[in-house]
Amino acid sequence: MLRPGDSAYAAASLLANMRFDGTKPAAIIKCNSVEDVRTGLAFVRNNRLAVTPRCGGHSWAGTSTTTGIVLNVTPMNAIQVNANGTTKVGAGARLAEVYDTLIANGVCIPSGTCLTVGIAGITMGGGIGILDRQFGLTCDNLLAAEVVTADGRLLSCDAHTEPELFWALRGGGGGNFGVATSFTFKTHRIEDITVARADFRFQDFAAMFDAWQRWPQSLPDNIWAQIYMQFGSSGASCTVTAYCLGTSSFLQPYWNAFLAATGVASNDMSTAISQLPYRDVAWSMCTGIPLKECSLSGYSPEGRKTRYDEVLSSDFFNALLPAAGIAALNQSVKDAMAAGISGSYIFDHMGGAISRVAEDASAFVHRKALFSVEYATWQSRAVYDTTFPNRMRGVMKAWSSGGAYVNYLDPLLKEWQPAYYGANYARLSKIKKQYDPGRVFNMFQGVEPA
Repeated sequence: MLRPGDSAYAAASLLANMRFDGTKPAAIIKCNSVEDVRTGLAFVRNNRLAVTPRCGGHSWAGTSTTTGIVLNVTPMNAIQVNANGTTKVGAGARLAEVYDTLIANGVCIPSGTCLTVGIAGITMGGGIGILDRQFGLTCDNLLAAEVVTADGRLLSCDAHTEPELFWALRGGGGGNFGVATSFTFKTHRIEDITVARADFRFQDFAAMFDAWQRWPQSLPDNIWAQIYMQFGSSGASCTVTAYCLGTSSFLQPYWNAFLAATGVASNDMSTAISQLPYRDVAWSMCTGIPLKECSLSGYSPEGRKTRYDEVLSSDFFNALLPAAGIAALNQSVKDAMAAGISGSYIFDHMGGAISRVAEDASAFVHRKALFSVEYATWQSRAVYDTTFPNRMRGVMKAWSSGGAYVNYLDPLLKEWQPAYYGANYARLSKIKKQYDPGRVFNMFQGVEPA
């Protein structure tokens, strides 16, 4: 147990996001085993303290910390790759550790691209990433989990044992129902990925976006694409990156069709396409950095990735944006730059395997979405308007589904229950009552017991 004043406390208290550096836990319990988790929870119950579990510490609303007790499960990071096409992952593992181990065994699970994120949070919130159209979300590949509940019981859950808890863990958000200690996933064989990239001028955004949003209508599931729009004092830039589980010769005709659909002249954009080993793509955040250094500075003595000061919000879109919606996006960038705001929009294709799962088959409800978007702004020499990402939901309200991604918690989101969970919230609330009726896990925007 680390307390304020202990030599290791300062570093252990930090989250990925510097916005929450002012929150200081009364104590941080580093859990090396299930028994450590149980002991920590008993201490919390006996002393009626606030508690939050922590893995990667990436909560955008600061729910990875508390003024009470943090149960840090990062030491529980063992990863076992099995011959039957599964892997058992300790809940404290970060994506860097998961990918490093799985890729060495020629397999993968679909998940995100930020390697310092913890496997627990991203899984329990859904898990959006470049392999999702082919293999589904991270939570769709979860086969079983082990969870210590508020009363100290260790429960193993899957589709047949404790099925309601298992349902809730797949999209119901981290920190709501207990402390996860391990996850068992289905793995997939993988070799090369082809990556195509095109950089567009901001003045071509509308044409590019419309072609991008319509592109999946003619795409196989093994192709996924993202738009990254960044803007600030130096102007705005737009990049489309496509990932294909296959060869460059397979992707090329689809890529050519997309570029042609934009109507942008070839000399007004720059493009590239290359076939790469999967590790090169999965490890792109830490290219040239060994595993021990692919960590946030402050988290470990060797960590070389910088922490950040950033605010997010999100939207899902179940229908194509009409011209008016695209124009609203375009104008919002101009207005932000005029106000001195630096930020980004990241649009991700959905559909494919994601959409073949029913909305009520797991707690992740956003199955009809064609694409999602992350609105972000960060601390810079320009204006730091922390309300900007949330305001973008209002700008796009006429066209969005109204949903929001629970892994991008937005503190300014008022009606968060239907936004994160839709019609699934009522069932989640009943499950909360069953497993944590006293709200031992009482996080901000946390599921409330029925």
